[in-house]
Amino acid sequence: MDHTSIAFAIITYYPKWYRGKLQSLKHTDKVRGDLALEFFTTALKQNYRVVVVDGKSTRSFIREIGKIPEIIIIKRKSLSRSISKRMAFRTASKLPNVKVIVATEAEKVSLLKNCIELMTGPILSDKADIVIPRRNEKLFKSSYPLFQYESEKEGNQLYNEQLRAAGLLSNREDDLDIFFGPRAFLNDRKIVSLFMKQMHLKYGKHRLATEKYFNPDDLSVAGFFPIALALKKGFRVKSVEVPFTYPLTQKRNEGEAQKSFFIEKRRWQKTSILIDLMYFLNGYFRKR
Repeated sequence: MDHTSIAFAIITYYPKWYRGKLQSLKHTDKVRGDLALEFFTTALKQNYRVVVVDGKSTRSFIREIGKIPEIIIIKRKSLSRSISKRMAFRTASKLPNVKVIVATEAEKVSLLKNCIELMTGPILSDKADIVIPRRNEKLFKSSYPLFQYESEKEGNQLYNEQLRAAGLLSNREDDLDIFFGPRAFLNDRKIVSLFMKQMHLKYGKHRLATEKYFNPDDLSVAGFFPIALALKKGFRVKSVEVPFTYPLTQKRNEGEAQKSFFIEKRRWQKTSILIDLMYFLNGYFRKR
């Protein structure tokens, strides 16, 4: 496989990252930033293309990224995740010879080391337009914080039920591990455009209860609405099992040191994503 045909599109935001050893498991930015640096270093050693759009990470973190040769770094002026992701996708799509774009969080080192060929293979062999990796059940349950495993299992079940009820996913097709963030998609104008669309509520009176916590436009580029749009338009969306494992330090940070914060965060994420899908499928969103 020619790794230069694959580009990672990533956004970073580690405003409290610092150099040196981890001083406390409560330091989420340090935990995640260290994993991101490992991801970038490993990816470039394997000749993958990497586009990073950073927003307000510490200067020391930016300097560390700058030491990695050939990485493309874009400093974002806006803190909007959706704007940043579009910048990353647009830049990655214009790189010469890139056939597949992989959108992922930079902390997912196991995805890079163990899963990329499984994710991108169906696209490179012209068997899929979009691939949603599906976590191996045993590794999913054993490596994640239990509350996150249970929340995302329930979220996936309800999300797939809504897709099937809307006629977008048949009973013959595998469930999509939609709450697992990474997506791989063909670097084709029609496919990339799905991830570039902005989605907004049509009517102000239908403002979502969760909108003050989560911006629906984030879901436009996060791989939620684009997947529903792709299914609706008849593009080939494939589910592929991968042997992904959650980083141990991240599990301890989220499942122990900052447990209460992340329990609440995962709960709101699940609620927001499921409610937004319901509104989306019932036509309350418009494209901009």
